[in-house]
Amino acid sequence: MLEEMKFTEARSEFSSLYSKVFNDYQPVIIRRRQAEEVMVMRTDLQKLLLEKYRLRPEVLHEEDGTVTLALDEVELYANGRTVEEAAQELARELRLYARDYFERSHLFINAPNRRSHFPYILRVLLCDTDEEILKLLEI
Repeated sequence: MLEEMKFTEARSEFSSLYSKVFNDYQPVIIRRRQAEEVMVMRTDLQKLLLEKYRLRPEVLHEEDGTVTLALDEVELYANGRTVEEAAQELARELRLYARDYFERSHLFINAPNRRSHFPYILRVLLCDTDEEILKLLEI
């Protein structure tokens, strides 16, 4: 089982909590009241957990010569004159959708057709640049 701490304990011992999570690679659950709990975890470990949520857009060659990338996992689609142009557009759309998802997370997490997007969106949000998002796209 993971170590658990009460919120007040975590706050007063934050430095040791941080060291345990970062230096010892140990996620910790923090509890507040009876029903509230969060988990604190290293970012690199979170990225490791999310690796299985792969972003593999389908490449569709349109009749007009353009290319559409269909990313069904999060219901996003982008079109461009080339695969590279469509990928740039898809990365931009992913970034915008990820921001919107987290700004209105209470809505999206509770929507049956959007709840499953969460791990993909978190994976995108852990990227610092559009170039990193492009690297997630397995084209």
